[in-house]
Amino acid sequence: MNRLVILEDNLEFSRSLLNFIVERNKKVQLWSLAIDGEELMEKLNSLRRDDILLLDLGLPKVNGIEVIEYLIKNPERLPYIIVMSGNLELWEKLRDYTQYLYATIEKPFALKRIVEMIDEITYLSDQRHYEGLVKQELRKFEMNVTTIGYDYIVDAVTLSLQDEVLLKDMKNKLYKSISIKNNNINPTNIKWTIEKSIKSMIRYTSSKITKSYFRVESREKITPKLFISTIVDNLKEEIEKEVDTIKEEAYFS
Repeated sequence: MNRLVILEDNLEFSRSLLNFIVERNKKVQLWSLAIDGEELMEKLNSLRRDDILLLDLGLPKVNGIEVIEYLIKNPERLPYIIVMSGNLELWEKLRDYTQYLYATIEKPFALKRIVEMIDEITYLSDQRHYEGLVKQELRKFEMNVTTIGYDYIVDAVTLSLQDEVLLKDMKNKLYKSISIKNNNINPTNIKWTIEKSIKSMIRYTSSKITKSYFRVESREKITPKLFISTIVDNLKEEIEKEVDTIKEEAYFS
C-alpha cells in the first residue's frame, strides 16, 4: 500500500481529489494533507520511496520548489512526486528539477488523469516491493539465483501476487504473462525452465523444510502450481500485516 501526501493550498480541492483517488484505487492510504509547505516540513523526513506526493507549486510560506529542493537532499527516500500547478512563473523554475519528478500536470486538469498516474505508480511499486519479498522468501530453499529459471519463478510469484487469476490457468495466463515481460520468450520454454528449477530446488533442499513449508508428505508432490501458490499465500499474509501497519501509522500521525 502506498501512502499518499497532498500538499495543496485549496483544502476543498484537496478533499475532492482525495475522495476521487481512494474510491478508485484501494492501494492508496492518506498519510497527510497540508495546505502549505511549512505545515508539512516536519513530516518530510518520514517520507519513503513508495510514498506519493501530490504537490502544488504555488504554496504560501514554503512553496513547492522549496519542498522539492529539501526532498532531493535524500534521494534514496525520494517519493513519487506529481507536481500540479497553474503558476507559469514557477513552471519555469521547475525545469531544473524534472529528473526528480514522476510527472507534472498543469491546472486545470481532469481528476481522472491523476488517478491514471497513481494507478501506474501503485503497479510499479507493488511489483518492486513484491519482487523483494519473493526473493527473500526463496532464500528458505536451496536455489541457484543466477539461473533464468530462478528469474522466471520470481516473475511467476510476483505476477500472481498482483493477480491471482493467473494461477487458475498457468499455461494460458501465467506463463504468457511472464513471456510478455521477458520479450515474448516461448511460454513452453518458460514452463519447462520453471519445472526444472523447482525439481533442482527439491533435490538440494532439506526434505524437512519442503515438507513443512508445502505441507506434503512426499517432495515429489510439489508441482509448480503448488510451489507458486503456497509462496503467494504465505506472502499475502505478510503483505496484509504491512497494510495494517500503514493504516495504523496513518491513523495516529
